[in-house]
Amino acid sequence: MIDIVWHALELRLPSANEAIGWLRTVRRRNVATALIFASMAGPLATERVSAASPGDNEIRIGNTMPYTGPAASYGIIGKTITAYFDKINAEGGINGRKINFISYDDAYNAAKTVDLTRKLVEEDRVLLIFAGLGTAPGAAVQPYLNSKKVPQLFVASGASMWDQPREFPWTMGWQPSYQTESHIYAQYLLENYPRGKIAILYQDDGFGKDYVKGLKDGLGGKIPIVAEAPYNVTDTTVDAQIAKLKASGADILFDVTTPKFAVMAVRRTVDLGWKPVHVIPTVSLSIAGALQSSGLQNVEGLLSAGYTLEGDDPGAAGDPAYREWAAFMDRYIPSASKSNSLTVFGYTVAKAMVEVLTRCGDDLSRDNVMKQAASLKGLQLPMLLPGIVVNTSASDYAPLEQMQMMRFAAGRWERFGSVRSGIDAGSVSESFKTIFRYGTAKRDLAVQLNANTVTLMTGSFGSTYAQIGADLSSVLDNGANLRVLPVLGRGSVQAVADILLLKGVDAGIVRKDTLAYLERKDFANNIRNQFVYVTKMFNEEMHVLAPRTIRSLKDLDGKTVVVDLPDASTFVTSINVFERLGIKPHLLYIEPRLALEKLSKGEIDAIVAVEGKPLQWLSQVRDPNLHLVPVGYEKPLQQEYLPSTLSSADYPNLIADGAAVDTIAAEAVLASYNWQPTSDRYRRLSLLVESLFTRIAQLQRPPFHPKWKEVALKAPVAGWNRFQAAQEWIDRNVPPAAGAAAASAAVEAPSASRQDRDDPLYREFLVWRANRLNSKR
Repeated sequence: MIDIVWHALELRLPSANEAIGWLRTVRRRNVATALIFASMAGPLATERVSAASPGDNEIRIGNTMPYTGPAASYGIIGKTITAYFDKINAEGGINGRKINFISYDDAYNAAKTVDLTRKLVEEDRVLLIFAGLGTAPGAAVQPYLNSKKVPQLFVASGASMWDQPREFPWTMGWQPSYQTESHIYAQYLLENYPRGKIAILYQDDGFGKDYVKGLKDGLGGKIPIVAEAPYNVTDTTVDAQIAKLKASGADILFDVTTPKFAVMAVRRTVDLGWKPVHVIPTVSLSIAGALQSSGLQNVEGLLSAGYTLEGDDPGAAGDPAYREWAAFMDRYIPSASKSNSLTVFGYTVAKAMVEVLTRCGDDLSRDNVMKQAASLKGLQLPMLLPGIVVNTSASDYAPLEQMQMMRFAAGRWERFGSVRSGIDAGSVSESFKTIFRYGTAKRDLAVQLNANTVTLMTGSFGSTYAQIGADLSSVLDNGANLRVLPVLGRGSVQAVADILLLKGVDAGIVRKDTLAYLERKDFANNIRNQFVYVTKMFNEEMHVLAPRTIRSLKDLDGKTVVVDLPDASTFVTSINVFERLGIKPHLLYIEPRLALEKLSKGEIDAIVAVEGKPLQWLSQVRDPNLHLVPVGYEKPLQQEYLPSTLSSADYPNLIADGAAVDTIAAEAVLASYNWQPTSDRYRRLSLLVESLFTRIAQLQRPPFHPKWKEVALKAPVAGWNRFQAAQEWIDRNVPPAAGAAAASAAVEAPSASRQDRDDPLYREFLVWRANRLNSKR
């Protein structure tokens, strides 16, 4: 009786009569259940739930849980853990010791979590802290527990921060991390909705941002996120956020909410008549804890993912593990709903804790507890989905990393598809998937993969063309729908030859003056009918690096000048410029970046490189004896080139702050062979056009090459025909007035004379106007 009164006083029961009533409850059932009963009867936030009386033969485990407050629906986890530990104690405990589970209500308030955790460690002297709920509460005590070397095991939160064994060796999570879970949603969306548009509702804290980061990383930019709307846990509604997300035109809603706000979001989408593909996180998939309040008819088709059996799954009734769980629920916590998936969470995490303590044997030191927790290999726990196992190591503090997609139908969650890994490269890599399927479907798979592949010839390693090709692949490559294969080449001349002659090459980046040079020299018959351009790309500046004794291009007459390989675009522009200016240097055919040592030793007199600024290798030149030679915009050059400058911002080691060096620029274009509209190669290029033209804005933002900002899809390339599918896209997507102003030379001002149209400055005006119109769209 004295012990009972002591517990009653600790629970702050208002009278001895209530203590006696509580004693009768104990005799009828058990201490823990009575304590839960008492905690539910009183309003105090520091009530304690204990699975056994203090004593020498015990294992003290501490916990904080929101039994009240905005996350009170999660309190059932703590009650389920308590009930399971009661079961273990009733069966003799662990290695002869009973579990004393001390659980305080922190009301999802991190400040309370800190105070109560200190109490658990310093006053209650617990061995470890177990299954504390919430990202913010867990993060608030993580430094303290690690400094005290107190295990913080199986945190009930999916934040990725629990898997940092080097920084926090005493903290370990449990469930699949929020980022891992988001990777799985990204896999599913990429496979099933590759042309969708995503809107995101998320809680504005570490919990929400972890999910969002995981989704973005998993998508890799392959599905656009058109709108994001955060909310705070103190908000009373998310109506404004849902209205904003609907207005974005998104057809997929990624809903990163806790149960209370998940209910609000579901109700509001229904009110607005918005029916997106709706994905919610595992933290809100409980039917009893969340969805029922939304009206089950409103959540039909909702998507989520799980890693445990559902408590109301009739298909699991024959599973021995399910029957064991159901028997436990009926005996130890009969008031809880089996449809509340949080009870399954509490049950499985408690089983994992018992497994760790059992493995500790008689060594219940904190060091050994962490050693055993970090040594779980292939552990199968009842109520985990088939194929999902627990794995940990000294460098891997993420016990669970697999999940299976689920859809809500006919009042319950239905699993579909295979178990997915959120971290296995084989689950997220299209290449791995292809290899895995190769053995069983060689011919059909090969046809599928080749059907939508476009091969793009670029430039030499490190060149602007090569970087542009890599950017195109990063943004446009979409697995079986469109594969963009950039191939390292040797420059513009070689790219023209490859497009004309090499099997499998569909397009390439070439320079306009290369095509003109080939035509003028009569090296290629009927070149204008064989080649078409998809779009003007960017201007490429002429860089002439030489000793300071070389003050102009004319000083290179009779000198030894490196002009890149004979197949490269720099080679063509160099000989073209030198011919037009009447300069006759001795030419060496070496890659510019490989000729620097010769220039420094005085073995050559200059290096010419015609590429989009800034050039990586040139930016690294720090020789004070070298400088960039100005190239004047002289009349013989004005027919084919544009004026440009190189600034100190481009090359701070070669140009003084605020100064500039005049030069010329050549136009690069994305070109292809003039395939007939009925051919398969035409169809493939049309896929490239559609993807490039609709995603150009993404390419024009960092981290992609700054030259993308110069790309003007609608700008004409004088004297050349545009690829028909590209012109048709412009006709469909550009308003008539803008289209007329931005079309090719045929749309030049009616009053312009032939002489005006041939004037290079007039051509510059046309390009400027088209670029301006393009930027306004």
